[in-house]
Amino acid sequence: MSFGIALGRAQTLEELSASLGGTPDAQALGLRVDRLVSSAEASGPSPRASDLLVVSRARYVPRAPTKGVFLCSPQLAERLPAGRRWVHPHPLWAMAALLETIEREQDAPEFEGAAGYVSPRAVVHPSARLGYGAVVLADAVVGADTHIGPHAVIYSRTVVGARVSIGASSVVGRPGFGWAEGPDGKLRRIPQLGGVVIEDDVEVGPLCSIDAGTLGPTRICTGVRLDAHVHVGHNVTLGPETVVAAQVGFAGSATIGSGVRIGGQAGVGDHIQVGDHVSIAAKAGVVTNVPNGATVAGFPAVGRLRWLRGLASLYRRSRRP
Repeated sequence: MSFGIALGRAQTLEELSASLGGTPDAQALGLRVDRLVSSAEASGPSPRASDLLVVSRARYVPRAPTKGVFLCSPQLAERLPAGRRWVHPHPLWAMAALLETIEREQDAPEFEGAAGYVSPRAVVHPSARLGYGAVVLADAVVGADTHIGPHAVIYSRTVVGARVSIGASSVVGRPGFGWAEGPDGKLRRIPQLGGVVIEDDVEVGPLCSIDAGTLGPTRICTGVRLDAHVHVGHNVTLGPETVVAAQVGFAGSATIGSGVRIGGQAGVGDHIQVGDHVSIAAKAGVVTNVPNGATVAGFPAVGRLRWLRGLASLYRRSRRP
């Protein structure tokens, strides 16, 4: 088995730091690297002197001397061999930038532009790419450098910005789940004609669904990242730079602030307001508003420390004779 990812070409640490920042050791400026390797794998196949070992956590610091150059944070630098370090305040960010370059060079075009459907009434920027079987319906807009994955569906009244990635089999702009009860008790479906707006630099994972709003759009703001299997109900707003893990659900008209972090399988109730820079633990059920900067967990979601104290109390009771 092959370990590591080959760079497109060998580069010196001086070149890398000039483009991505950070501070290499003075003795390391001329060292050339041609492969990215996780330091967690460095104890497997023997690393080479030209490997760039990414040390993102203390537990990944090699226990024994090893070859290669280390990309690490300032906090971990003193635990690694001097003269072979590229110290960066955000080592994973630097790694991601390198991987993005490799991804662009290796992006396979064979599944693009074939057997899909774009309505004559849709507006798709010439630089946008559509995967095999993707569908863009009438009155949808797709911006520059956006990638619509295989078998994804973009419904009418959906506006997708620039540099957006929509994963395979995701559905954006389908009618939201809204019903009205009449005088005879029967339900009537409420047409959802408000559409969806996805702003620039958003990533939507595979198998996500984003419902259209009723009178105004469901809005996914700039820089939002959605993992796979995320459901966004009608009239929801996800604030800028919010990151959502897999299998999270947002009920209709929830409003999520900027810079929010949401763990897997969490749920947010309808019309709930979540403030800026909130952290929501995995599997939490948010049924009341959450103020700015809070960290919540459990169901119903409460402050994380309160939730942990409650669990500890239940555990102690269960151990009593």
